[in-house]
Amino acid sequence: MKSEKVKLESVCKRVVSGGTPKSTVSDYYNGSIPWLNTKEVHFNRIYSTEKTISDDGLKNSSAKWIPSHCVIIAMYGATAGNVAINMLPLTTNQACCNLELDEEKADFRYIYYYLKYKYMDMSLLANGGAQQNLNAKIIKDFPISLPELKVQRKIASMLWSLDDKIALNNKINKNLEQQARLTLNWWMVEHSGEYESLPLSDIATVNDNIYSPKEKWHFINYLDTSSITDGTIAELQHIVPTIDKLPSRARRKIIANDVVFSTVRPNQHHFGIIKQPVPNMLASTGFAVIRSKTKEICNELIYLRLTEDSFIESMQQIAEQSTSTFPSIKPSDLYQCEIPCPLDDKLTILLENVFSIIAINQKENLGLSQLRDALLPKLMNGEIEIY
Repeated sequence: MKSEKVKLESVCKRVVSGGTPKSTVSDYYNGSIPWLNTKEVHFNRIYSTEKTISDDGLKNSSAKWIPSHCVIIAMYGATAGNVAINMLPLTTNQACCNLELDEEKADFRYIYYYLKYKYMDMSLLANGGAQQNLNAKIIKDFPISLPELKVQRKIASMLWSLDDKIALNNKINKNLEQQARLTLNWWMVEHSGEYESLPLSDIATVNDNIYSPKEKWHFINYLDTSSITDGTIAELQHIVPTIDKLPSRARRKIIANDVVFSTVRPNQHHFGIIKQPVPNMLASTGFAVIRSKTKEICNELIYLRLTEDSFIESMQQIAEQSTSTFPSIKPSDLYQCEIPCPLDDKLTILLENVFSIIAINQKENLGLSQLRDALLPKLMNGEIEIY
């Protein structure tokens, strides 16, 4: 594959960062303008943002609109070097470097996948003190290998089609989960008086299975709060457990059907039920890992109850009263969740049937992501010829 080495800036129409409206001015927030934070930049497609700002917030800050299909690079801290593509026009904070590509020179999908492939090279350029940062000049000068446009499009289309299927499966799973919630609500109305409600503490364990570095796993797949939202896992960090590579927060062991629930800012929906765990999977200490004590109460039921809007709202209220650096709950706060305990297994069968389809889709997504990640370096370095 014939290609030329160019600076990243040379294929961009515009390279801009964003800004943050004053957090003390409430009128600047909760408007209609999507506003992206770097922790949402995680080798993914951005369809929505956790926060929005108002027109006044936009006018009174350095935030600025960027069109859809920009390549967004996180510049600061732990996320430095992470990339994403915005699928809608939005604004960002100042820690995002936003690349508006020249479509006559580069396919935005190709640039996204190339920077994903070169993530380690980019992240190693981060510099600074306690917090390692990139800057706009480093990003503009970053060298990329650029084949002719038609080859870029063919490479990008191969990889993009795999991510399209992953996105479709995630959408199907969201719909299936909604059906499971409706099933649970229907069952509780139809069978009122036929079940006993018990606190979570009576039927489940929380954070019972802790990993010790003495176990010396040869590799670790690490789930942090930026990896999962509303039950959908974006990307896991793959970590070799040496002293310098294993995060001190990587502690909670995860097995099939475990429920994970972020104890930091519960209203940001970093939770899920892990139907298809990969080997050697650990969760950050920012998660509570919940597991049923008894086969009569399925984890699917626990997951649905913990993630009801009303319960998340109550957890957020507790979090906002905390004295932690970030609004947080204690894992023990989850114990107050009331779980309906059915007298027979009909509800369990219904829920497990729905979540079994979710598990199939999750398993397919795992295979698709592994195929994509195996193809990525081979396509980018020319091992696979594109015609």
